[in-house]
Amino acid sequence: MKEKINNLLKLFAMNKAVLWGVIARGWTAIAGVITVFLVVFFFSPVLQGYYFTFHSLLALQIFVELGLCNVILHFASHEWAKLSFDEKGNIKGDKDALSRLRSLAKVSFLWYFFGGLILFVGLSSVGYLFFVRSAQNGINWVYPWLALCALTGINMWLLPSFSLLEGSNQMAQVNRYRFIQGVIRSVSTWIIISLGGKLWATAGAVFIPLFWTAYFLWKKYFNYFKDLSRRISGPRLDWQKDVWPMQWRLAVSWLSNYFSFYIFTPVLFFFKGPVVAGQMGMTWSIVNALSLISVVWIFARAPEYGILIAKKQYDKLDKLFYRSSAAAIGVSMFGSVIIFIFVSILYAIGHPFSVRFLPPLPTGFLLIATVFMQVFYAEGTYLRAHKKEPFMLLSLITAIIIAVFVVITGWLWGALGVTFVYMLVVVFIIFPSGTIIWYRHRRDRGISDEGVFDDEGGYIS
Repeated sequence: MKEKINNLLKLFAMNKAVLWGVIARGWTAIAGVITVFLVVFFFSPVLQGYYFTFHSLLALQIFVELGLCNVILHFASHEWAKLSFDEKGNIKGDKDALSRLRSLAKVSFLWYFFGGLILFVGLSSVGYLFFVRSAQNGINWVYPWLALCALTGINMWLLPSFSLLEGSNQMAQVNRYRFIQGVIRSVSTWIIISLGGKLWATAGAVFIPLFWTAYFLWKKYFNYFKDLSRRISGPRLDWQKDVWPMQWRLAVSWLSNYFSFYIFTPVLFFFKGPVVAGQMGMTWSIVNALSLISVVWIFARAPEYGILIAKKQYDKLDKLFYRSSAAAIGVSMFGSVIIFIFVSILYAIGHPFSVRFLPPLPTGFLLIATVFMQVFYAEGTYLRAHKKEPFMLLSLITAIIIAVFVVITGWLWGALGVTFVYMLVVVFIIFPSGTIIWYRHRRDRGISDEGVFDDEGGYIS
């Protein structure tokens, strides 16, 4: 029986990391549906718009994080190829690799400490100015927004802990943690909404899970972080030479992501009001949940990619990449069909809940784009596992195109124009251009298995 289960998991490109990731994302999807119905039942259309716009503006933390979590994961995985845990949870193995991992950890924690402080001040100020201009009578948004910003800044201090663990091939344990965290967050949100907490549900969803996070890190990985906090006695990672060439490119890509994925709801809030913004936020939350589930097959394999690259086992790397990518795309396509049918039925029967979602046509545009984006995520993860960022220019150009045309079409045609432009950019620019970049770098790698990426993202011997 156990052998059959293992064979089934292999058929669907699953290991424990992917399985726990799917469980966590699956809970996110199910919980998201429940949250959607609670929002519809307890919130007015105007309050719904504020709720989802809160979440969209919260994504501005990208401008502080600058993609460093992704960098930490990939650099840690390369060092972890020579390291492991002993029976007490301490780090053992190559002393030079451990020393470099310690230097990576110390710089990362320092970065995120100051980043959390900057985030609170910047995010609370930007949000206040945005909502003051569009203030609606009867909506108490000021204190919930400030509380949410403060808690998000505190939560940012803990982010490098999980990137280091993921890079240390603890993806299964981290995904299990995230599942439990997701349950705590969702239940907290439901209780606060049901008790009439309104926008305080956003702050409560961050505050209550912090206790579980602290317990998890202390109970399971105390010795791991104790080892990382020791004095660096050997070689260090040269941030300017080793990390920065990837970091600044990834930072540009991540900054571009805000304008590519999170600008829709604020733009519609600004031009069309909170009701339309609420429709966009509600629909996007469901589509994004599908994307998060699908991409587990890709992101959960990132540490394995880095370890295989460090060991120069490129054949195994490619086989793993193709299987994981195919699974992610298949899940995304299946989920898109289900969501489209659901929204279409709501509108066809004239159900009262239908007006809380975008109509079927713009919903379809978002779903098509989501399926194509799985290819881009897979290719990006594959190349970034080589500790470089080759998609910077593409991300920047497409972000500018999306931002400009989303503002124009959002002003003129609302959600239909915004979703149509997004789909066009993804299908006809991001997908083909990303695939060409991926193919070129993979082909060039074949010249020499000893090759590495240069500063421009190409391979050199």
